[in-house]
Amino acid sequence: MFLGKTMSGLGLTLLTVTLTAFATIMPAAAASGPAARPMPRAAGAVLTGASVSFHSDHDQKDRDTLVTVTVRDINGTTDARISSTFGQFDQYSDVGPFQLTVLNHGSWESLKGSATTLRIDPHGNNHWEPSLYVDLVFSDGSHLSSDCPFLDLDQESRQVSCGIS
Repeated sequence: MFLGKTMSGLGLTLLTVTLTAFATIMPAAAASGPAARPMPRAAGAVLTGASVSFHSDHDQKDRDTLVTVTVRDINGTTDARISSTFGQFDQYSDVGPFQLTVLNHGSWESLKGSATTLRIDPHGNNHWEPSLYVDLVFSDGSHLSSDCPFLDLDQESRQVSCGIS
């Protein structure tokens, strides 16, 4: 599998070896390329459920900080939302899943490539470094998700959005 023999091409050789190894281990993924996108199992699948989980890193979320998670489709329609203080989230803790209220039964196609927004509204100062995971469940059993690691929020920088795939 080692394709190169000279030091001058070592970087390209390592990349080639890595890609060749990936193609050997995952032939379907390597062969299909960008066209391989998750698709709903049935045409017309709509949102039936949504949940959110958090992991807190170096800083905790204070017990009185309001947390709002909003899922919007590509047209800007709010499809699911939760807003609560949830209590205190300690450093290095995992909490959830918490169920979002489904407000609109948006289609799989309208949610693929859209965004999840996390907003905090602290009382006073609160610095929180969460990772966020949102799982969207559709009427045909398929899923989409937002996986947003290493976020950094405080009273000055209250909101962040991340993609749904």
